[in-house]
Amino acid sequence: MIKLSTKTLLTPIFIQKQNGCKDDYFVHYINWLDRIQLREEFVEAEMIQNEAHKYANNQEIKVKSLEENFETLNYNNEWLELHSQERLTRQYTDYRVLELTAKACHQILNDEEVTETGDFLFGIELWLEYSLGILALNAWQLPYSLVYAIISDINLHEKEYKGKLIYRRRIVQTAGRCAMTLISRGETQKASALLPMVHHYAEALDTHVQGLYHFAWAYLDYRNGKIEGQKEMLRVIALFDFLEVPISRDFAQKYYNRHVLNLEES
Repeated sequence: MIKLSTKTLLTPIFIQKQNGCKDDYFVHYINWLDRIQLREEFVEAEMIQNEAHKYANNQEIKVKSLEENFETLNYNNEWLELHSQERLTRQYTDYRVLELTAKACHQILNDEEVTETGDFLFGIELWLEYSLGILALNAWQLPYSLVYAIISDINLHEKEYKGKLIYRRRIVQTAGRCAMTLISRGETQKASALLPMVHHYAEALDTHVQGLYHFAWAYLDYRNGKIEGQKEMLRVIALFDFLEVPISRDFAQKYYNRHVLNLEES
């Protein structure tokens, strides 16, 4: 595995600023965090969190400075001031959401942070790869009502999302992760309502996401008292092993150990 340094983290930022590839830059980090969360590589998640915090804080300082010193900056008109404020505010929001998402990969967010993330997601009108990635990575900790409302809205525009693999992948991840949290809390009725909402996106997905979607259904059956559910969870783990997907196998095995066998990791 490649060991990361602060220099490794900073390089894409300079590329993004030079080439204007904001979406590519943030999608890169979302995909990276997806792998980190799966492997539970919490040190790397914290590194990204700290770097994003630094850049978010820098943009926030710039916004405040612009507000305080506008009269001395000799802008030609009010439009230019507003344009500069909006640009800096968008940049702050992007880094702040990335910071919170990285934190969510290795820590429990507090109520204010969950609300801040939820407000960002609730304000999205057009779901693209970056925003769907943010949604999926935070799904473990987001309120059921928010996830349900977002997926309901996405389903109104099903054709726009069903045709692209990465969109379907993130939508299924979102429902599966939120459902697994609900099931672990004993809120099986909510999970039973959420999982079927994305079944039409779950066809022909990659082994990892499709397998964990079935794993979530099996976990639901197990918590509803069906012995077949436990057997199905083990079958999914065995399938990951047979197909040589060790990262998915290890993730599912750890989850099974914690939530079915109630084993603590040494």
